[in-house]
Amino acid sequence: DDGCPEDSEAIPDSDSDGIPDAVDQCPNQPEVYNGLDDSDGCPDKTQTALSQFTFPDTDGDGIEDRRDVCIDEAENYNDYLDRDGCPDVMGTSAGDKPDADFDGISDDRDSCPLERENYNKFEDSDGCPDTLRLLIVHDIDADGIPDPDDACPYSSETYNGLDDSDGCPDVVADNKLEADSDGDAIADSVDLCPGQPEVYNGFQDDDGCPEDSEAIPDSDSDGIPDAVDQCPAEPENYNKFEDSDGCPDVAEIVTKQYEFPDTDNDGIEDRRDVCIDEAENYNDYLDWDGCPDVKGISANVNIDADYDGILDSLDQCPDTAEIHNGFQDEDGCPDSVEHSIIRDSDGDGLFDNVDACPALKETYNFFQDADGCPDVVADNKLEADSDGDAIADSVDLCPGQPEVYNGLDDSDGCPDSTLTSRDADSDGISDPLDACPNQPEVYNGLDDSDGCPDKTQTALPQFAFPDTDGDGIEDRRDVCIDKPENHNGYLDWDGCPDTRGAEPSIPTYADSDRDGYPDAEDSCPTSPETWNKYFDSDGCPDIAPEQQRFVHDSDLDGLLNNNDLCPTEPEDFDGDADEDGCPDP
Repeated sequence: DDGCPEDSEAIPDSDSDGIPDAVDQCPNQPEVYNGLDDSDGCPDKTQTALSQFTFPDTDGDGIEDRRDVCIDEAENYNDYLDRDGCPDVMGTSAGDKPDADFDGISDDRDSCPLERENYNKFEDSDGCPDTLRLLIVHDIDADGIPDPDDACPYSSETYNGLDDSDGCPDVVADNKLEADSDGDAIADSVDLCPGQPEVYNGFQDDDGCPEDSEAIPDSDSDGIPDAVDQCPAEPENYNKFEDSDGCPDVAEIVTKQYEFPDTDNDGIEDRRDVCIDEAENYNDYLDWDGCPDVKGISANVNIDADYDGILDSLDQCPDTAEIHNGFQDEDGCPDSVEHSIIRDSDGDGLFDNVDACPALKETYNFFQDADGCPDVVADNKLEADSDGDAIADSVDLCPGQPEVYNGLDDSDGCPDSTLTSRDADSDGISDPLDACPNQPEVYNGLDDSDGCPDKTQTALPQFAFPDTDGDGIEDRRDVCIDKPENHNGYLDWDGCPDTRGAEPSIPTYADSDRDGYPDAEDSCPTSPETWNKYFDSDGCPDIAPEQQRFVHDSDLDGLLNNNDLCPTEPEDFDGDADEDGCPDP
């Protein structure tokens, strides 16, 4: 509640129960999650009598099988998706569906595929940016159930017909993970009548047995049995204020900024009301559909045998009810959908798997906006930038001419044109620097900067690291071992084919100062390189001699970059090809 991001790996949790030691009253004993003081961090036992039935917990992780997505694998409680019952690692999952606005919601489920969701806990699953100002009644998980009535205020309810009013996510069996012989969405393991489907009439709907609603007295016909109706002679008015007590009442809460309309005033919002102009008659039969109906008779002429709201003429599974979970809900068949979670820890719109700084927000200033790291563009306040190209004069080779950001030497501060720097063989080396402009370079570690295909003449080493895709990048450093790098000057080190501006790959090496050089190869692992074309390969901050600002000779070997085949490696002038600018063996 301090408003600051913290690294979960740096928060001590000695007993690995998901409660940090700082607030854990029993830091060396894991919490027993049984609904009794689960936030104190101490194992405890309920003093109440055992219920007639206890839901199973196969993997013993404290999450019942009915809510456990991985019933055979225990939850590892690492503050990341601890409620799903699956062991997981923060930030390792990734999606494979198109997501044009990169908001983590695939286009096929995104109502606004070109506008990024702003994740403000209000309808975050629709993919549209929105705002909501809650005045009194809070709903942190945005599941439509106010926090005072929500048993799981930080986890959204899954509206699937099972305990939809408790505010907790749950899973309805779909015959894929657990048997449900009578197809009433209650697994046989907890169904007291596995051969007879439950009749959902508001009376013991979770026991799996059909009940006769006519045998349950309801004097005021408000859908609440007299046995639990505090006002049995007065019907409930269903205004979302204490609707379960059976008494008519007036909500004394401040109206929300926006409320969904209810044209027929039957207490069911139009967005969920099948008959928006006809009020529900609440007779314990399909009271949730918003239509007046008689038991055994469909609200309209069309037949819907499984009562899932999809007519038999359109229902591919007319005898089996649809599970409305947002996945192919229109086909009428029960199904389950696999969810792939992609986190954006810093909320900057770049997912952690492509964010070089997952805990720090990107500053969108048109300068390296795709790396996910905050950066500062020179603004003439701390250091001079005469041409306003965001490259300080101290490292700008052309301080009086702004850089043209076109992917060609964008860090030297000089304007250049891709039209004058053709790359006929598409090997990533422009023709003026390519000794073989019509033959693509073979990236094998031998003279890779000359642009010519070549073969190593040295004897094979005792061991060579494999390179499955043959792109010249060893598998141990290749993020995409089955797809060759396309060497287009953009992220050529990651081994993945990419397009400028596409998502980068996850770094596979430690880089403490985030200067792009792995600590193992960085001479100054805790001080970032200054990138001023003066010894930029050592990873240390340094100051370039004054002539570097005006002479295009990055390696200071006396040969200008345009004539130097190795502009970042000084010529050794050993009498062997001294005019090419490259050190010779």
